[in-house]
Amino acid sequence: MSEDNISLFSPRLLDWHKSLDRPLPWKGIKDPYLIWVSEIILQQTRAAQATPYYHKITERFPTVASLAAVPIDELLSMWQGLGYYSRARNLHFSAQIIMDNFGGEFPSNYKDIISLKGVGKYTAAAIGSFAFGLPHPVIDGNVIRVLSRYFDLDEPVDTSEGLNKINHLVQLVFNAKKPAKFNQAIMDFGATVCLPKKPACSSCPFTSFCQASLNNTQSLRPIKTKKLKRKQRNFNFLMISKGAKIYIQKRVEKDIWQELYQLPMIEGVAFSKKSKLEKEAIDKWGTAVELEPIFTHKQLLTHQSIHSIVWKASMAPKGFSIPEGKWVNKADLGDYGFPKTLALFLKDFLYIR
Repeated sequence: MSEDNISLFSPRLLDWHKSLDRPLPWKGIKDPYLIWVSEIILQQTRAAQATPYYHKITERFPTVASLAAVPIDELLSMWQGLGYYSRARNLHFSAQIIMDNFGGEFPSNYKDIISLKGVGKYTAAAIGSFAFGLPHPVIDGNVIRVLSRYFDLDEPVDTSEGLNKINHLVQLVFNAKKPAKFNQAIMDFGATVCLPKKPACSSCPFTSFCQASLNNTQSLRPIKTKKLKRKQRNFNFLMISKGAKIYIQKRVEKDIWQELYQLPMIEGVAFSKKSKLEKEAIDKWGTAVELEPIFTHKQLLTHQSIHSIVWKASMAPKGFSIPEGKWVNKADLGDYGFPKTLALFLKDFLYIR
């Protein structure tokens, strides 16, 4: 790769970005709070899915103070459907830190920004460059893919050596004088042209300079050595009702969906083991119920595959009580945040909107 190709990367990128029509509600704003909210939502979420949540959350909580003042349950309820609920918990926790430690003013230096819970190097660079013009490059999957192809990097990017190489390449092409424009442009380029599958090489401004394009290795870049392994889990949820009420439980353990609500649950029993499940219900809660399967769902998370089944209990056990549990009117269930699986169940079976 010649020095000219390195020095001309940013001018070509910024020139391409001038003609891009990709309007997003958080683009061009300078309010660090709104940028922060958008970046947290965009973690693990595509822009199209993120947009309505961004509008909903920022309209309800237009300032750090308004977000910090509400119970976490209210934010989790609004977050329902986005997944990766730790983002919402981190957002709420950090809003309170900003109020307590920074006088309600969003921090303006990189060190303080990255100290916020849930803010890593990428998010801190995005907030810092967009809100305050700080010269820190964003490095995410899009950026790694673009530079792996542009330089035809033949080292695995999921190793320390590969990541060090990417960091070096980013520094070579980064425009420190226009950090916000550069960061936005390279993210948009990765999201619209240099796609993971079927990159739009015919409309790429770098076709004549991209080493992967010249070597016909686009489909092979970036290289990854580690294969994703998902832990298999079986969740058995019990729908226990009493008149117009249904029993729910808050998840308080440090696990997925922490602080969301669920139906009483027994984990680990295979779906075909109904008799074993009924026995475990006796052992766990000291009560016997007959169960009927009424809903199944499979959800793939980054590192887990969740197989869920909802069982209808034949009757509400007398005196039924479990930690963090309570009876709730069916009409009020929409006020609580549930994992995707149970949100779908409630929508289909109980008509919760």
